[in-house]
Amino acid sequence: MRWFGPRCPVRPEEHAWLESSLTWLAAEFGRDPLKPPPVRPADLVPEGYAGGVQEARTLLDAVCVRMGVDPVRVELELHSGPVPDGHHRVRAGHPVITVGFGHAASPVPLVATIAHELAHVLLLGDERIAPEHPDSERLADLATVYFGMGVFGSATAVRCARRRPGMNLPLYGYALAHYAWQRGETAPDWAADLRFAPRLYLRRGLRHLAYRAATDPASAHSL
Repeated sequence: MRWFGPRCPVRPEEHAWLESSLTWLAAEFGRDPLKPPPVRPADLVPEGYAGGVQEARTLLDAVCVRMGVDPVRVELELHSGPVPDGHHRVRAGHPVITVGFGHAASPVPLVATIAHELAHVLLLGDERIAPEHPDSERLADLATVYFGMGVFGSATAVRCARRRPGMNLPLYGYALAHYAWQRGETAPDWAADLRFAPRLYLRRGLRHLAYRAATDPASAHSL
């Protein structure tokens, strides 16, 4: 007899936060963001990408379209000085995303940064949450997963966690597991694009969700 099922890969308080936040995102944005397959690096980054201004702008426009943000709204600045991986502010009513030239040269971290800052546009800029919201960074990370950009964010989670209070790797992996589960994927092929740690947490999360659905069928449709 099996006494214990697969364990949830995150702490109970993280589990509760994730599920309540995903329910909130579904209420705010509907379930359409879950329908298309997640974006993978090969889908978005052209061969020979060199990090030029126009190339970075093209990536920004593509991520805007995926996340439901009008590209005309958003300005992109590449800065030669020492700036964080990404920064979002509003100028003359328009969101401005600033990244360093060095950061723009690496397309996967750049796309992860763009997606995170566009999540701030959707959450803060569109006044879905207040500026003083205590968990805005972590919620922005989760929104990128919900809009299918989680493969990119999970690749930079460790580095970003040193700079801001976003999602950690286990939470990223479990969020991706929820994303896959809600899409009806129990063995998603896009997991091959994940690094080892988030892929491990994704698989653990899917095993946990499958066990929970088998023992408590109502939980499978909780979001």
